[in-house]
Amino acid sequence: MSHVKTIAGTFAILAILLCLLPSLSRDWFSAFIGGMRLHIAIAAFLFSLAFICIGRTAWHAPPLFIAAALLLYVGYLHETVVQRAAAGTPGASFRLIEFNMLGDNDRGGDIAAWLIAEKADVIYALESGPLRAHLPELEKVYPYRIGCGEMTTRCDLMMLSRHPLEDGKLLSMGSLRSERFIRASIELDGRQVNLVAAHFTKPFFDAIQQDELRVAQRRLRRIEGPVVLGGDFNSSLLSPDIIAFMKASGLRAHAHEPRTWPVNIPAIGLPIDHILVRAPAHIDSLKRMPDALGSNHFGLIADISLRETAR
Repeated sequence: MSHVKTIAGTFAILAILLCLLPSLSRDWFSAFIGGMRLHIAIAAFLFSLAFICIGRTAWHAPPLFIAAALLLYVGYLHETVVQRAAAGTPGASFRLIEFNMLGDNDRGGDIAAWLIAEKADVIYALESGPLRAHLPELEKVYPYRIGCGEMTTRCDLMMLSRHPLEDGKLLSMGSLRSERFIRASIELDGRQVNLVAAHFTKPFFDAIQQDELRVAQRRLRRIEGPVVLGGDFNSSLLSPDIIAFMKASGLRAHAHEPRTWPVNIPAIGLPIDHILVRAPAHIDSLKRMPDALGSNHFGLIADISLRETAR
């Protein structure tokens, strides 16, 4: 039993240290670990609980108290980046779908059929190659497009819309992968909504994701009015880099983000695909698409409104 106690205590301390690391350092490894802080804090609590149950003395209690404090801290971090209760009355509204469909997915026809049936207002399609052969059918429902033949010949990041896309731009955020930032706007009931789709690099590619976030932050700060940013961030909201990016950009997330990756164990997966908004835009509902349709990510479906405040 002493060996089991030693193992439980060792893993408890290791998990506690890993959970603390993102608050002490801003290197790529800390950012990578930070995105999994909730999972690590839960593991620290469970190992600490096993440690005290086996040891049965007060000397075995400190790791449990520290792990409980870390869980509360992780909850606090989450609260700093989620939107507050909606203020004002809902005005114009629209539905947005964000979906990283996997570049070599062979179920492009099924994806196109699903998107057509959904009749969303706007789609942010990532790794959109599977849709190339189905653009004619999609154009009947979503006649406006950036990407995959519009502004570029590549089918990677793409924005589809039932509304005219104004002032559209397809940009890069760095040297690793180009054309993974789209900015445009649509008009709803006389109000402009700024749409931004992005695909960020995984955090363990040195500091590339950090550089991309800084580029995106500078661009977003130059945009006035409501912003709706969506895409694959390859990190959860708990990553220190994502938290800093959201605070600097004035963006907020839905309080209950669905886990989108990996698709085979969604119950304990990570929410690494996000739809973020800046007031007066507000996410009224956010859900995961029911079927990943051959992708390694679940897509997101968001109903978003522009809030009218009394003057």
